[in-house]
Amino acid sequence: MDALFYWLQMKLVCDSRPGDTAARETAAFFAQILSEDHGLASFDVTSADDAKIYVTYRNSEGTERTVWFDREAAEHMMLNPILSRDEKEKEEKEQGPS
Repeated sequence: MDALFYWLQMKLVCDSRPGDTAARETAAFFAQILSEDHGLASFDVTSADDAKIYVTYRNSEGTERTVWFDREAAEHMMLNPILSRDEKEKEEKEQGPS
């Protein structure tokens, strides 16, 4: 379920950058898709290890299931943020010439 993976990515970004309004809005968007389009009543990260992140979800009939996602893939957006042009220019100035 792609939407669950995208929600997980944005949840990780939100957890690491609580002030990131765009990340919060995007996580809420994917949560809405999971609820409305996929009929999930609940979903949350339940555990993680060095290689995997486990997400448990429950559908509207009450069936619960746990799935795992590759940790490196899930954390990619958190570790490699998408920057605006202004943010990129600022970062380049701070780093100086290479």
